[in-house]
Amino acid sequence: MKKLFALCLVFSLLLVGCRRTNDIHVSTNKTTVKKAKRKTATKKKTTTKKSTSKKKSTKKKTVKKKTVAKKSTNANYYICIDAGHQAKGNNSLEPVGPGSSTKKPKVSSGTSGVATKKSEAKLNLEVALKLQKELVKRGYKVLMIRTTQNVNISNAQRAIKANNAKVDATVRLHADGSTNRNMHGFSILQPGYNNRYMNKQIITKSRQLSACVNKAFASATNAKNNGLSTRNDMTGFNWSKVPVTLVEMGFMSNPSEDRLLSTESYQNKMVQGIANGLDNYFKKV
Repeated sequence: MKKLFALCLVFSLLLVGCRRTNDIHVSTNKTTVKKAKRKTATKKKTTTKKSTSKKKSTKKKTVKKKTVAKKSTNANYYICIDAGHQAKGNNSLEPVGPGSSTKKPKVSSGTSGVATKKSEAKLNLEVALKLQKELVKRGYKVLMIRTTQNVNISNAQRAIKANNAKVDATVRLHADGSTNRNMHGFSILQPGYNNRYMNKQIITKSRQLSACVNKAFASATNAKNNGLSTRNDMTGFNWSKVPVTLVEMGFMSNPSEDRLLSTESYQNKMVQGIANGLDNYFKKV
């Protein structure tokens, strides 16, 4: 009996030992697999990092160049655009110049197109708004005497407004009319040297401005050039303390020229001519 018990004990101990050995083998295998997986993962990471760094190195570095906009010299100049006339004229009188006993209507109604039936005031404003846009594009600062038809501003008030703003030049826009329907072409009006209301220096500059606008307008439009006309009876000149010129863009009393003046393309040509004239004037003074 004792021998049988001893044999059973030995047999059970042997079984336990075998199991432990198997467990050790299994755990060893597991750790080996885990280590292998870790090595594979680290290898993948390193290869991924290397490939990423290679890709980065192959990409060329693009450096954006900063474009510095050139400052326009025209930014120093302030231009007044006076679109002549208005929806309704004002026949109340005002002195033609400071301290003058001679008086004229504050602002006349202007002429009108024989073909288009358009008022001069409307045509003047159309061109004035285009000129404003072009001058701003070129870097000028612009003062508009009016931007609508429904205003009541006398010729003296227009000049005074430009004076108070201390503009560098005033461009007055008008259109001509005549009983002779064959008359055509443009002209530029300027103050005379003997103007008793204006400063001599301003007269000289006004005439320089007028000459520049005359030449550039003719070049841009190819219109008949009726030249420079001297006037000392114009309220808009006599009250001015800044260089001033007046553009008679063409004859609305001439049917073909009247229609031409209202076309988009010709208005753009006139605008280019006036703007070029201003550019040339400021290069000289």
